[in-house]
Amino acid sequence: MNLNVLKGLLILFVVFDHNDFARSVSVVGDFLRGMSFHVVGFLAIPFLREAMQPLSRRSLAYMVRLYYPFLLLSLAMGLVVTVTTAAPLTERLHVMALALYNGNFYTLKAAANMGLLWYLPSFIALVWLYGVFEAQGRHGKAGLIGLLVLLHGVLGAWAARCQDYIPLGLFPALYAMPLCYLVVQLHRRVYERLPVQLAVALAALCFALVKGLQMHWGLHFELGAMEVAGYDAVHQMLVNDLEGVTGALLLFQVSRLRLGKVVAAFGEVSLQAYLMHAFIALAVAKVLIHGHLLEQPVLRLAASFLLTAGLTLMAARWLMASPLKRWLFPRDRAELFGRQVAMKRA
Repeated sequence: MNLNVLKGLLILFVVFDHNDFARSVSVVGDFLRGMSFHVVGFLAIPFLREAMQPLSRRSLAYMVRLYYPFLLLSLAMGLVVTVTTAAPLTERLHVMALALYNGNFYTLKAAANMGLLWYLPSFIALVWLYGVFEAQGRHGKAGLIGLLVLLHGVLGAWAARCQDYIPLGLFPALYAMPLCYLVVQLHRRVYERLPVQLAVALAALCFALVKGLQMHWGLHFELGAMEVAGYDAVHQMLVNDLEGVTGALLLFQVSRLRLGKVVAAFGEVSLQAYLMHAFIALAVAKVLIHGHLLEQPVLRLAASFLLTAGLTLMAARWLMASPLKRWLFPRDRAELFGRQVAMKRA
């Protein structure tokens, strides 16, 4: 499996999911209504690697590396929202501080008008929890996973009551953990042992069956906002969860194919593409709408997706090759403060 190809496929589905014109095509809207496999796929990637010790310097540095761009973009967009609204400054500061603490979809939407930023805090929480679980030994880990499975059907109701008070988007991480373990175990124990073409065909069949059922029932699923079914609708919960698992497994198998350098290029800058694509998509949409271009919905969707994806890739690659990379996406503190440290030593 090529991880850059996998991340490239996943980020392309993210861009497609956030396309303003996608819901104007009925079958596409039905497909996207309950789509979660792109999120589950991204969240499962750390489970392919050895877990980091929860309080190790490596683990803390990795979490800071992810939280730092989240912090910068949240503050920047929070400032824009503050300047362009009439809300009292104290109220805006309170909402912003709450968003930086809890990282949940609705608070980030209120603070920075960017609910999609929920993913980074939840990913950080997931990586940390993965380290905690793996540090407990075989039986301890099994017990913790079993506990999460039992709580799986009540997390949505709990989140509705108290997610504002829980740090780092913890509820989506807790909900996704059993699914991530399941994805990686099925991949390693079943699909990885099959020839690539057979693995892709089997994964595609399983996903098609589950997705068809989800679309037939018109099920909604939004992990970031914790709009998830529970024990009061077990069939919906199972179908939505299986959609995430089977879809992620399908992309895991597809990433074993030789798909070329372009898809892998998206994977190399997946974090940057995630944070930048919404701005580019908005600009593309405005040009197409105000220019009265491609009025046919399918053509407009295709053009906007291809333009957004292509421009996002170019912008992300340019950014990572520019001096701005050091300030916006440093790998560690040494890279961020490199010049200052060098001057002090001199």
